[in-house]
Amino acid sequence: MEKKICVLLGLVMLVVSADIYAEETQYSKAKVVELEPITVTASRAERRISEVPSNTSIISEKDIQSSNAKSIADLLKNLEGVYMYDSSGVGTVGAVNMRGFYGGMSSHQLVLVDGIPQNKGKDKLVDWDMISLDNVESVEVVRGPASALYGDNAMSGVINIITKKPKDKPETRVSTSFGSFNTREYKASVSGRHKQIGILLGASQKITDGFRKHCNYDRTHIDGRLDYNINDDQKARFLLDYYKKRRGALPWALSEAQIAQDRRQARQGTENDKSNETKTDISITHAWDISNNAKTEETFYYKYDNADSFFTGFDYKLKSPKEQVEDLEDEDAYGLMLKGSLNQEIMGLGHEFTSGVDLERDNFDYKEYAAPYQQRGALLSDYGVKRDKIGPYLQDEIKLSDSLRLIGGIRYDWVDFDFDDRKNASNSKTEKMSKITPRCSLVYMYQRDSSFYANYAQAFRTPTIGQMFTYGSSANPNLAPEEAVNYEIGLHHFFNEFFKANISLYWMELDNEIWYDRGGTNKYQNYGKTSHKGIETGLDFKINKSFSGFANYTYSRAKNENGSDAGKYLTNIPMHKASSGLHFATGFGFSWDLTAMYIGSSYIDSTNDNKLSSVTTVDTKVSYQYKMMKIFLAVDNLLDKEYNLYGTSTKNFNPAPGRMFTLGVEAKF
Repeated sequence: MEKKICVLLGLVMLVVSADIYAEETQYSKAKVVELEPITVTASRAERRISEVPSNTSIISEKDIQSSNAKSIADLLKNLEGVYMYDSSGVGTVGAVNMRGFYGGMSSHQLVLVDGIPQNKGKDKLVDWDMISLDNVESVEVVRGPASALYGDNAMSGVINIITKKPKDKPETRVSTSFGSFNTREYKASVSGRHKQIGILLGASQKITDGFRKHCNYDRTHIDGRLDYNINDDQKARFLLDYYKKRRGALPWALSEAQIAQDRRQARQGTENDKSNETKTDISITHAWDISNNAKTEETFYYKYDNADSFFTGFDYKLKSPKEQVEDLEDEDAYGLMLKGSLNQEIMGLGHEFTSGVDLERDNFDYKEYAAPYQQRGALLSDYGVKRDKIGPYLQDEIKLSDSLRLIGGIRYDWVDFDFDDRKNASNSKTEKMSKITPRCSLVYMYQRDSSFYANYAQAFRTPTIGQMFTYGSSANPNLAPEEAVNYEIGLHHFFNEFFKANISLYWMELDNEIWYDRGGTNKYQNYGKTSHKGIETGLDFKINKSFSGFANYTYSRAKNENGSDAGKYLTNIPMHKASSGLHFATGFGFSWDLTAMYIGSSYIDSTNDNKLSSVTTVDTKVSYQYKMMKIFLAVDNLLDKEYNLYGTSTKNFNPAPGRMFTLGVEAKF
């Protein structure tokens, strides 16, 4: 059944692309497609997508409203080059993979909210559900290494989540939704502007039993924004986010026999697991247009994350639970980002300089207690880690002609780890890492809104605090940073107002990629050399104001290049992925969306003996808006397909949920 639907979608898109030119004359007077959206992420300055030397996508507020997404991670899953999985089924435990990196216990992409880094120092992961979709104006996704601009962890790309600005006129929104697994979400926001001041306040709560048993979840989010126009040239912005999350067990992997028995069951021993977490983010930004040619921006931010959890380990050899422990984690990070830009003509050529420095201190405190029967027992571990980062950078964009641009950039990053083992002082250690990452790109705009680009970039990624120090017997303080060299060519082509396409080809070579040596040393280790190669291609089309669609395809090839597993594919990275979708909207408020996604098979062990099967899923959503009211019904996994999201070398798998429903209503006034 799912193959028939995918074939149907493909045939529709072929027909559409053939009919576009015939329809163009009829609708040429109407502006059907928003041309050339602006991105700030790719260059840390405003640029049209055709001026950017990378494969870049922008998800608009309209795209967010028409999607079935339950979190930011869920929103990204249909983009080329991006693979997402969420074993909770309701948007509470999401992981993202870009450019052939497995998004498991860590990540290789930098995640920003309004330009402020969100990756945790402990594991570089992001709590995607703690970023409310209701507060998002757009999401910019830049694929490929961006260390020359952003430094550490921007190896596979950068995801920048841009939040909503206060409305010019007073506006209030309230909404609620109900879905499978007893999932409820409530949201409210107010927004407006008076003279020089703009204010936005929002609150939301999400409660669910979760797809897997004992995976109950309750999250409260409060956000605020204050914009102040100091004068015509200067602006200030204050952001505040507060989250509180209560959760049961994490949805760990199950054996094939357990999945066959009950896909919803939890791993043995986790029925009493639970955690409480609070997170507070504050930032202040000042932007100054000194002149038509010179601008500056300064941002100070502070992030505090506190978590207390009871956790039951698992012995995969004995197939039984380990002792229960209590983890206490405190992480606070504060940073300062200074940026300036200058447009200057030198020797008859236009130059645009962007330079700045990123400073951050991350303090991480960790205590682990034995906790039989959820009662705090003996102190097992007591660590403190300070992580300091300094990253000055410089980029120059030279306009060689009206159609040809040369972009060069370089950044120096210095990272210092100071590990203090308060239980065993002899384990304390200081590690210093530094790296210079250059970048050189060429963009040729051969016609309006169309360009060809070539890009050379280096990148690096330091180990996480957990991988080096705090993951108990799995930690390895001798880990080296990952380093990469990336080559990429690509094309943005604008056929007409109804049809545009893009393609990119990349080749990335890595030294010291970090992985977990399960069954060997049972520690985090550095591979010798790996390679990531791929093709990303996509198209967007519109026939008229009512009917539009997209299709994309990704080929990813990630391999170990030396040692006993030389020539073997890296685990949990599908070689093939394709997505397609149709959007239909009427003038009287009715809209319908249908998307299909194919994820190819992938290996789950380093010897490539076992595979995770391929799968095709279909999602749909219908909505109706009348004046200030909107109601929608979304169905995920429409065909009720049973499949697994990822697997381990021990042949344990994380099952995905079947068909899920969400019904919601929103009022705006």
